[in-house]
Amino acid sequence: MPGTRPVRPAAAAPTPAAAPTAEGAEPRPEIRVAAFGLALRFQRVLEIVFRHARHNPYQFVLSVSRGPGDYDLALVDMTAKGGPEVAQTLRRLPENRPIVTVGRREDPTRACDDLTLQRFAINLLGVLNRTVERNVLRPARLGAAAIARSAAAWIGQIDAETVLGRKARALLIDESPAVRRQLSLALHQMGLDCEGVGSGREALDVMAVRRYELVFLEADLPDMPGLRLARDIKRDPALRGMPVIVLTRRTGPLDLLRGAWSRCDSYLVKPVTLQTLRETVVRCMRKSLASTARDGGIATA
Repeated sequence: MPGTRPVRPAAAAPTPAAAPTAEGAEPRPEIRVAAFGLALRFQRVLEIVFRHARHNPYQFVLSVSRGPGDYDLALVDMTAKGGPEVAQTLRRLPENRPIVTVGRREDPTRACDDLTLQRFAINLLGVLNRTVERNVLRPARLGAAAIARSAAAWIGQIDAETVLGRKARALLIDESPAVRRQLSLALHQMGLDCEGVGSGREALDVMAVRRYELVFLEADLPDMPGLRLARDIKRDPALRGMPVIVLTRRTGPLDLLRGAWSRCDSYLVKPVTLQTLRETVVRCMRKSLASTARDGGIATA
């Protein structure tokens, strides 16, 4: 129509400044949270809150394993059977990870808990953030390690041959040949050579003459408790730098605590997804190869 001004196309909506994919954005410190005794529905709440808290200053993730070194902060349900004992035992561990207790609104038998089940979802992030700022990020605790993991997430595959002069080796200790075969196939895809034995005594014999970068062991071995074998490895000056990963179906609170006391590097509950296995292997291999590099390399035998 005469006198009608042409319509200009609408401007594109600006990209949010806080988008996680924005170029130059600093990665948030990743804080791994381990849940002890928490009911499944509350664990699902954890996962949902963590997944959608994109603007929180810390990136919380629910740890798939609750062994030593696998988490930065423990969440303990004090209303679960054995909950107070679990919290007490965790406080005595050498790692001394911060603990957030979860309970009911009123419990005359115990002091106030950090979180209540009634307001769990509402107060969760605020309580975790305060715990991180007071405990985790202090220099005396895990601050450097927690922040460094965010940058380490960008590191690619590990070139073990550069450090070792050969492929990395894993020792698989499990009574079941089928389990050893399945695990070996998965680890071969990650570039590791594997050898398997069916008992703790056999494992000690081969470790006396051959070096391995990783050890996978079942908690229930035919000739000795697997967790006792893990403790023996960690007490041996020649073997203690070798990461030990426990694979088991035992999930009770006391089993998890025994895993922590064994000083194993990771405690994985079967069945384990390939993604979880890969993440655990990469983390433990970084530790193993860093130790080897500091020692100036090892024999290739």
